[in-house]
Amino acid sequence: MTTMKAKFLITLSISAGTIFLLGCKKQLEIEPRTQLGNEAALKNVELMLGGAYSLVGSGGIPNSQEGALYGCNLLLMGDLLASEDYIRWRGTFTQFSEVANQAISPGNTGAELLWRKGYSAINLCNSILENLGGLSTEKQKLYGGQAKFLRAIVHFELSRFFGSNITGLGVPILIKSTPDFTAITYPARATIAEVNDQVIADLLQAEADLPDENPDADLASKVTAQAFLARVYLHIGKYDLALAKSNEVISSGLFSLVPSPEDAFNSSTSTESVFQIQQTTINNAGTTNDGLTTFYSCSTETPGSAFRGDVQIDSLFINQYEVTDKRRSILIYIGDCNKASTTSGKWKNPYSNIPVIRLAEILLIRAEANVRLGSEVGLAPLTDVNALRTRAGATPRMSVSLDSVLVERDLELAFEGHRIHDYRRTSRLILPKYVLPIPQTEINTNTKLDQNPTY
Repeated sequence: MTTMKAKFLITLSISAGTIFLLGCKKQLEIEPRTQLGNEAALKNVELMLGGAYSLVGSGGIPNSQEGALYGCNLLLMGDLLASEDYIRWRGTFTQFSEVANQAISPGNTGAELLWRKGYSAINLCNSILENLGGLSTEKQKLYGGQAKFLRAIVHFELSRFFGSNITGLGVPILIKSTPDFTAITYPARATIAEVNDQVIADLLQAEADLPDENPDADLASKVTAQAFLARVYLHIGKYDLALAKSNEVISSGLFSLVPSPEDAFNSSTSTESVFQIQQTTINNAGTTNDGLTTFYSCSTETPGSAFRGDVQIDSLFINQYEVTDKRRSILIYIGDCNKASTTSGKWKNPYSNIPVIRLAEILLIRAEANVRLGSEVGLAPLTDVNALRTRAGATPRMSVSLDSVLVERDLELAFEGHRIHDYRRTSRLILPKYVLPIPQTEINTNTKLDQNPTY
């Protein structure tokens, strides 16, 4: 796997740049691909897979607003959508201020980039799957599993942001590439349930095909697929399956909590990361223009010039932490940039890997599922919750309820993009304004797309 990772790094910028140029065309257009000889097919697939990972991380594409997916928007916009009593947007970027104020226009560029980059990644995954014929069975499983994993998680994220609980519509499902521009068929929106079914099918296949263990957390393995299955099952209310998958991840023994909450962030390696987006000095989600560090960091210690302090943490949220809680005393700080913002210390270094799923989240999934089911699979939910509270220096709880587990998710997973999705799935935020609009540019191109209510 280390060799494959090295090849990804070599091809990352080239493939990502190619995909960006493709993104300037119709949004669901796919570059035509043909079957190649064995050696050429392998190189072609490796190049495309490196590009797909780059798009999912949204780094390494100069001058193209890099942070559309896990590099920024999937996390930041998820928190801004549920910003009340939580965070305030203090920056000048209109796409984010619209989201924070729940006054989003159908032409919002943040939503458009999220959609465009998401489908560019999905399109590339489909091309990979259609170019596996010249590879060995082992290679087909390895690369096909990676492609299905990435296709699944992007479909899932897009549906969570654009899917409407009122109409039941999610996003278009794209599982085939178009061999010719003139043959493009613009799909209508699938239902949320149909999207989830496709996501689960892809993840289950990835789980079956990927290697049991991957020493590099930035490349998917069987356990990575299990972790995302746990997240998906929790989101759709299949708590027995969420419990089973989260317990499999924990029982694998491949991951352990780092000594302090801060050690899970601003690092290139962490025993807590189940899946992470690789960032380097060459390929990252934005050191000066667009990325989590760009908008969160307000520290002069930040490498480069990417510290704007655009995200201000609300004091009402800060006060939910105990004074001794390191998630407050260390991971929240008063900035020293010109905005003097109280912000999150999770995103101080643009060259550090971005954890997408941590063991902490998996422990909380198991705890919530156990509470809801009245079970103690693996460990008692109180034990899982207190593992995180003790690590943080907070007072251990004497008992847990569903409400206390949800509060712990708020505290532990703050500023990692979970808030809007947690609040929607637990019916704490259900208004139409908490859903992104289908980009107007897409509706203009594809008349089969229905807009979300209120837009």
